[in-house]
Amino acid sequence: MIYLPFVDGLRALAIIAVVAYHAFPGVITGGFAGVDVFFVISGFLITSLVVTEISDGTFSLYRFFVRRARRLLPAAFACIVVVTLLSAFILLPDAFWYYGRSLLAFVGLFSNVFFYLTGGYFSAPALEKPLLHTWSLAVEDQFYLTWPLILMLASPFLSKRTILGLVLLSLGASLWFAEAKVSVDREFAFFMLPSRAWELLTGAALALVASEMKLGRAASEALSIAGIVAVLASFLLLSPHSNFPGLSAAPACFGTVAIIAGCMSQNVLLTRLLSYRPLVLVGLISYSLYLWHWPLIALASYRLERPLDAGEASLIVAISVAMAVFSWRWVEQPFRKSRRPADATSKNVATWSLSDGKFVVAALSCVAIMATLAGAIKGMKGFPNRYTADSRHVLSQLVAGNPVRMQCDGFENVFANDDVCNFGKKRDPGGSYELALFGDSMGDHWAPLVTKYAEDRNLAGRQVTNGGCALLFDVPIPAETEDKTAECASYQTEAKKFVELNPKLKIVVISGYWEKWLRLVNAAAARDANSADPAGSSKLNFDTALERTVRTFTDRGIKVVMIGQIPIYDPLPVRCIVGAIEDRRDAATCGKPKAEALKELKRSNAALLRVAAANPLVSVSVPSDFMCQEQRCSPVMDGVLLYKNGAHVNKFGAELLGRFIKFPELEEAPPVPPS
Repeated sequence: MIYLPFVDGLRALAIIAVVAYHAFPGVITGGFAGVDVFFVISGFLITSLVVTEISDGTFSLYRFFVRRARRLLPAAFACIVVVTLLSAFILLPDAFWYYGRSLLAFVGLFSNVFFYLTGGYFSAPALEKPLLHTWSLAVEDQFYLTWPLILMLASPFLSKRTILGLVLLSLGASLWFAEAKVSVDREFAFFMLPSRAWELLTGAALALVASEMKLGRAASEALSIAGIVAVLASFLLLSPHSNFPGLSAAPACFGTVAIIAGCMSQNVLLTRLLSYRPLVLVGLISYSLYLWHWPLIALASYRLERPLDAGEASLIVAISVAMAVFSWRWVEQPFRKSRRPADATSKNVATWSLSDGKFVVAALSCVAIMATLAGAIKGMKGFPNRYTADSRHVLSQLVAGNPVRMQCDGFENVFANDDVCNFGKKRDPGGSYELALFGDSMGDHWAPLVTKYAEDRNLAGRQVTNGGCALLFDVPIPAETEDKTAECASYQTEAKKFVELNPKLKIVVISGYWEKWLRLVNAAAARDANSADPAGSSKLNFDTALERTVRTFTDRGIKVVMIGQIPIYDPLPVRCIVGAIEDRRDAATCGKPKAEALKELKRSNAALLRVAAANPLVSVSVPSDFMCQEQRCSPVMDGVLLYKNGAHVNKFGAELLGRFIKFPELEEAPPVPPS
């Protein structure tokens, strides 16, 4: 296959966008679309190679997979060895345990499935996942486990035009699926092959028609310019909040096709620009740079317990480039080609290059080593014995949350799983609950506290929460995606139905991410008030919405306990806390400055207090009042780590803080039966 320097130049643009997006968030907001450019290039190059070899009668699946392994595995193995050593020193046991699991997924070629099941790409905890970027390698690997075989089996029986038609049909189906799935399950659409295959197939379709394309200079110039504009616009205009992938990924993908088609057909201006030697060199090291940059950014951020500033990010990028150059020259290149007997005395062949047979043995050995290492990290739970008993005790508290959240949180569980979600006294069959907990995930994290209260007061209690959805009746909850908006609407409906079907409710506890909901609800109300639509001012502001929600309960004689939002950390300073414990220092020094925390909570705390002051059946507890001392809000109290992550208390924290939560007196409170 003829080498196309401009393709490496295009790779350079893609890797620059990806690295810039990871290292300098907000500068190139859609830099993640660089991966889509890589997918198209990969589909084009690999399909071109396979189709050419099939046509020549020289294609072999064995040689194909050996070539892929030579291209990808040596650099990946070298990177994994270094990253694992760094992780062992930097990551705390829970994060190192997760790293071991992700390494096992990488070795098994299902990183994309693993990260889909365990967390998102665009969330803050992504900084705790040094191998998150391997999801895209898994997508490619899964594609190439089947695509060459399909081409090999189809070529003797189907014409190239028929194969092209089937490719276009599959491309359209995958794109349709991606667009449909992105509004229902964005993480699935992002990570999984069925919704990403169209991007690789776009490059494959181009490869099938490339040899027959006859474009004039004017058409080639126009096509290449349109393509580069589409790609660069994607990098600059997309953002983590875009409905991506799906049709929003189409400009980057079809733009890449336009660039390749235009630059192949004629020696246009963009062909010469993308073939500029420094740009080509960046493209040549792009795979190694992709491997190295993210783990270094993630580990540095984790070590500092905050996002990198511009200077730190620049240093990490510089180190990544240096590692990539070294990896490309001394790891990638020597293993790319098989060593033949005639090469034995050649100065142009690295002395450690191997024959195909020896390389396969070495590759399988490396895979076995990585799998064994990953299994050991996973099996030993991240090697917690690296730390003292006191630190291990605190770290064990970190991973303890509401033990029944999976079965009880969510609108679909409001009337399900009663045997698990009924806390305190068992409800009589067909009877009414007396106590209920409402809210989003910041309501859910108080479940251990409310459970203890129900047990102490011998009340039949029930969890009625939905992560990511506030309890604000009669208010459309603003959400990032349509499916989440619908989910929150369903939660409001089910929660109100729960109140109506439980006439003996005496007390409810409501909590949530109040500052977020106050900001979003008030912003939506302000937009509607300024709308030209006469009905535009129908939405309630936060105070009014909260007051009406509370009255839904108090009008029925139900007492309401509102719990304010806890101080939030981004991220939780766990390394600082463990370091303080190891050094016998006060862990409170790792906390948030009190003035900063109170400023962040000021508006929502004031709103809760206003609503409570106007209704005698409502009481409010403001966590910052008892979590903050003179100067700082401590994440540790009485030797107990209060948090599970930066925004949620853990089981032990919820139970400990229960002593400060104000619960109203209940008339004729039933006595606790003797144990």
